[in-house]
Amino acid sequence: MLLTSQQYVVLGKLCESILNVSEKICFTSVINERGRTLQSKDRMGIIGRMASTKQEMFFMEYSLRQNMRKEFDDDFGSVRYTYAEREKEVLFTFPLDDHLIIVACRSSVNPVSFSRKIISIIDECKVQLALKTSIDETAEKIIRVVEA
Repeated sequence: MLLTSQQYVVLGKLCESILNVSEKICFTSVINERGRTLQSKDRMGIIGRMASTKQEMFFMEYSLRQNMRKEFDDDFGSVRYTYAEREKEVLFTFPLDDHLIIVACRSSVNPVSFSRKIISIIDECKVQLALKTSIDETAEKIIRVVEA
């Protein structure tokens, strides 16, 4: 799915809103289904310090995992978020339609309350993205009628 420039702006604001939830958040990124970064905000420079090939591998790995999880949606329901605790940070992933939001934090966050805050922000973003999509679709229909 190709995004409009306004949808990129919404995703950028989404990253900023998530970053503002807590000073413990190191970075947040929105990636597409192929692991390509659409928007990213990095408070601590973690992603920026990685070599570009390592960044690509990092995001592709998360994308692949998310795509594999979808195979079991009929059996278990769709994934709301995932949580991985590592030595230095904890990593959350949140699906957003065909995209994935990755959030890295310092390890001292409560995963349940933290994820609820992030899901609330994502739900607001979904409304903005859906509204923009319906506006675009309506505009396209009007253009087709006018041109006909």
